[in-house]
Amino acid sequence: MTSISGHYSWIAIVAVVALVALILYRRGRRLIGHQRFHERRITFRAVVLAVVSVLLLVSYARRADPMLEYASTAGGAFVGFVIGLVALRFTQMGRDEDGVWYVPNLYLGIGLIALLIARFVYEYVVIFPQVKKQMAQAATAHGVAPALPAQPVLHGILFLVIGYYVLYYLGLLVRARREGHLDPVRQESTDSGR
Repeated sequence: MTSISGHYSWIAIVAVVALVALILYRRGRRLIGHQRFHERRITFRAVVLAVVSVLLLVSYARRADPMLEYASTAGGAFVGFVIGLVALRFTQMGRDEDGVWYVPNLYLGIGLIALLIARFVYEYVVIFPQVKKQMAQAATAHGVAPALPAQPVLHGILFLVIGYYVLYYLGLLVRARREGHLDPVRQESTDSGR
């Protein structure tokens, strides 16, 4: 028989998962298909992700095994960079009367977000209750709350996604400049010369 507090904790988990699903659905609709290229917005996203990753890396110094965290994040970021390069190769970019546009690779973006969501769900539905129970038992037996265990897979996947998006956004900026999409004067002179 479940307790009332256990019942409410499952309601909270379902509510949070539903809220996250709604946010991801709305965000996913904006990330799929034909997108307008906004240089400032893409630069801002890349900078924010880079700052968040630096703050996370700094916070790992206080962990019980920081080298494990650093190794997993480096591996995840490397894989994210490789996938970002592949995604840039399959990204279409052009210019029309409304401005610059791009079409990201649908499958890579959805796959990375699904991987991250699956890992978080697994972490908080399977791993977190076990860790919570072990920490409670250790606190009861020793009188001291132990440190949280390392989560290298979760952090590796998180940095895979961060690495992917940082490289992808920076790659979009470089590609737009290289192809002349950000220079309307050069674009008009090229069109009038034909």
